[in-house]
Amino acid sequence: MRKEKRCVNRKPMRLFRAIAAVIGFGCLLHMAHKECAKGSDQTAGKSLFAAVHASDPEGTPLEDFHATAYCVTGITKSGVAVSPGHVAADPRVIPLGSMIYVESPLTGVGGIYQVLDTGELIKGRIIDIFMPSYERCKEFGRRMVKVKVLRYGFLGDAPARKPGN
Repeated sequence: MRKEKRCVNRKPMRLFRAIAAVIGFGCLLHMAHKECAKGSDQTAGKSLFAAVHASDPEGTPLEDFHATAYCVTGITKSGVAVSPGHVAADPRVIPLGSMIYVESPLTGVGGIYQVLDTGELIKGRIIDIFMPSYERCKEFGRRMVKVKVLRYGFLGDAPARKPGN
């Protein structure tokens, strides 16, 4: 007896997988975008901050920082493309890879950010928040915000000295 080989056309399946991957990635980007997910992002950020704050035995207070906004796209100092949720900071104050909570009076700005960039003009207690819209950057301007470092660096190691001193 001879076995028959079945010839399966895999081309339609490859096309379906590629389309599904593109659509899934598009949905992920849409949900992660600050402008599109303001309400859900703020709720998630506040609940995450509450959980971190409750587990913080020292009760570290929020610190005052100056914040500005930028909308220039490109590659950050850490090597990833700039996108919403990224912040630039002085690496001597807040190291690259750190996760921070920003509390701001402007709606849609407060929340959790990751420090993935540095800047030539960012010295000391200054952060630069990425916003994809030039109009939003102009509206934001420069203002005081409260910042709490949730995790230092990519590995979460605490610094040997208190940042900003």
